[in-house]
Amino acid sequence: MIIWAIVIILTITAIWYLTRSKKQTLTDSTDVPVHDKIAQEDAYIDRPLVYNGNELEFSIEVLHAVLSKHFQFYNRLLDIDREKFISRLKKFIDNKIFVIHAKKGYREMPILISASAIQLTFGLRKYLLSHFNIIQIFPEAFVGLEPFRILIGNVTGNTINIAWKQFLEGYKNKYDMQNVGLHEMAHALYYQNFETELYIDKDFKDSFQQFNAIGEKVYHVEKVVTIGLYSEYAIKDFQEFWAESIEIYFKSPDRLQMHYPDLYKALCDILKQDPLNYPNHLFQGE
Repeated sequence: MIIWAIVIILTITAIWYLTRSKKQTLTDSTDVPVHDKIAQEDAYIDRPLVYNGNELEFSIEVLHAVLSKHFQFYNRLLDIDREKFISRLKKFIDNKIFVIHAKKGYREMPILISASAIQLTFGLRKYLLSHFNIIQIFPEAFVGLEPFRILIGNVTGNTINIAWKQFLEGYKNKYDMQNVGLHEMAHALYYQNFETELYIDKDFKDSFQQFNAIGEKVYHVEKVVTIGLYSEYAIKDFQEFWAESIEIYFKSPDRLQMHYPDLYKALCDILKQDPLNYPNHLFQGE
């Protein structure tokens, strides 16, 4: 515990120094096709770009423009829920430090990656993932340590790490189940509620027991007779099964409901959302 505290203090100190020593600006690139591409030379940088979220001060108009162009979940919402989404998104960004490992930073980076967290937690009362105050963004897959491996995303300490290229592909490609943004936010949500003693959402934690009970059965079925929804990695580790369930739930809810209706219902209850029945489920039981 002491070691983790020292690591966190050193990380925050380093970020403070970088922020103080060099003021950076994000490129306004919403209408520029290359916003999702990092030049090859951008892989070689002296130090990352660091942004305090509360200093970015994105206007409602900018947030709406970026979300409207790139985020289908937002476009499906009723006007009142779009206002709720943007309000939550602004607060989420304000509470994070964004570290971009590239020569250029694009405003889509903090906006869209933060939006993936808001998408996941949209039905929950606690949505800030307050344990994680740092979001690191890498142009592409990056090297992870302990153990040494190549990653497109992970959660460690108080930091969420995301590969930008793969993040965008997860939202653009409608034909696979992968979405690294939702995947890592799912890990972060679980970690905050079950591995820390702070910022716990009691409703989420209590209802997660339902996912454990139903998910455990599906997990063992998939180990024997896979139907192609889950990757081999997911059926070797229950935490990865949870994160991949979130990806499938948002990217292909019809398939999840068709093959595992109880699991789909459990996720609806946990997240207080219903992708297949929005907005009708909001008015049921009134």
